[in-house]
Amino acid sequence: MLKTKKINKLLPFFLIFFSTALISLTMFRSGLKYDFGLGFWGPNGHDAIWHLSLINQLKQQVPPQNPIYSGELLTNYHWGFNLLVALISNLTKISAITLYFQILPIIFSLLIGFLSFKLSFLITKNRITSLIFVFLNYFAGSFGWIYTLIKDGHIAGESLFWSMQSASTLLNPPFALSLILLLIGLILWYRHYNSKSIKILLIISLIFGLSGSIKIYAGALIGLSLVFYYLIDFIKNKRIINFNFWICLITGLFSLFILYILGILTSKQLLEFKPLWFISSMIESIDKFYWPKLASFKYNQTNIFISLVINIFLIVIFLIGNLGLRLLGFFTLYQKAISAKLVNFDKLIIFLFIFSFSIPLFFVQKGTAWNTIQFFYYFLFFANFYLAQFLSKLWLKSKFLVFIILIITSLTSYSTLKDYFGNPPPSSLPNSEIEALNFLKNQPNGFVLTYPYNKYIKNNLSTPIPLYAYETTAYVSAFSFKQSFLEDEMNLDITGFDWQTRRSESEKFFSTDNEYFARGFLNNNNIRYIYLLNDQTFSLDISTLQIDKIFDNGQVKIYQTRK
Repeated sequence: MLKTKKINKLLPFFLIFFSTALISLTMFRSGLKYDFGLGFWGPNGHDAIWHLSLINQLKQQVPPQNPIYSGELLTNYHWGFNLLVALISNLTKISAITLYFQILPIIFSLLIGFLSFKLSFLITKNRITSLIFVFLNYFAGSFGWIYTLIKDGHIAGESLFWSMQSASTLLNPPFALSLILLLIGLILWYRHYNSKSIKILLIISLIFGLSGSIKIYAGALIGLSLVFYYLIDFIKNKRIINFNFWICLITGLFSLFILYILGILTSKQLLEFKPLWFISSMIESIDKFYWPKLASFKYNQTNIFISLVINIFLIVIFLIGNLGLRLLGFFTLYQKAISAKLVNFDKLIIFLFIFSFSIPLFFVQKGTAWNTIQFFYYFLFFANFYLAQFLSKLWLKSKFLVFIILIITSLTSYSTLKDYFGNPPPSSLPNSEIEALNFLKNQPNGFVLTYPYNKYIKNNLSTPIPLYAYETTAYVSAFSFKQSFLEDEMNLDITGFDWQTRRSESEKFFSTDNEYFARGFLNNNNIRYIYLLNDQTFSLDISTLQIDKIFDNGQVKIYQTRK
């Protein structure tokens, strides 16, 4: 009996440590040195490079310079996570790349597991529910595997219906950190509900407010949810000043301050009204739930009633496809609602569900439309809680059925994780470029001009594809610790910078035979270094351009402009 109790107490630790070891592999192997250079798996070949470039700028100054758009401060971006990594790196002298790929993912994963268990047990007082909630937060997936199994004969399709699933949480470190803040905030909010302690009010509000600096989507969702929860509470109880009033007020003020510091409050509108963009693109994109006949029929439809039916049908597919078996959890939520057993947490999360679903349904982010799907990530995370409650009830009737459901709901996670065990990685930073960028890092500070990105080069290359060809990335800035004149056009789109004009000027510089334009371009943009691979060149000779070659290893050339 004592042995069984001990095992039960240790079970959460075993589950959390085992799950952490497994999903950390989505990050852990990236950024390490291999025979060919540094390897990068999955989105780490782009997203992680951006974060590293920003972290290295934040190690030098706050607020940061834009690492991929020289001469400008970074605006319209939540860089709280990057500041945290920069501070830790400066204090511990551990490199940002090691922190990003090998250390913080493990810490974040462990915290998400322990805090998930803590929150669930606080609300339900049920260990089975809490254990299942932890498992789902690591491995729950979509119904994408059904489509790929029927169509292609194999299990895959994690983001077939657009949304990232649990197994990929660590691939988006700011999202993972925002979950940690939300879990801590919700635990304190639920535990100290109606507290009159100013200290508690400030701590909860600061935690919720900080979530917006880490991930603007998290801050917006928890802020809106708290406000509407307070309004309903006010209508019901007729009390203007209460616990939630102060939470909303202090969180709001702190969030406004954070948004101002980040340059988001004074920025141009980031969202634009494009209703049903995700459900339309879902059936139009070949890498999603591709259904060209329905897409064609939808666009050529003139009957309003039929159009309405099609759109409702696609919304249902989007929702069910992304939720997978999480859908079962909403039966639990419904039963609690009709039996008047909703606790304060449930009422707050219902608002979070409404906003995290409706915002991406009607709005997209300017520059990169699909970024708005990140609101929906939080919907899936908290939907796990209600599936866990459903399964804990089912556990009393059929443990075997619960295990089957858990296996089915984690099938897309299996397909995701196996991709991170493969070799070689999809992208790399070759040894020749590591040598060149290390040399450039040790040179005096100055802006770096790189050759404009050509998306067609990678079609003729085998894996691992060098970062310069893999995607438009910030890799020169990330590994040289310097600002680039123009890199990572994708993130420049997201943050609203006019990269098209710079690209046009850059292309003209490399192709022109007009020495006055070329020298004027370098001087006017304060270009100090030009970083080129061996097959990249300019039309004019270096003496005409008044530049000197300062590095050449046969694969990379670096030039410095004369003052």
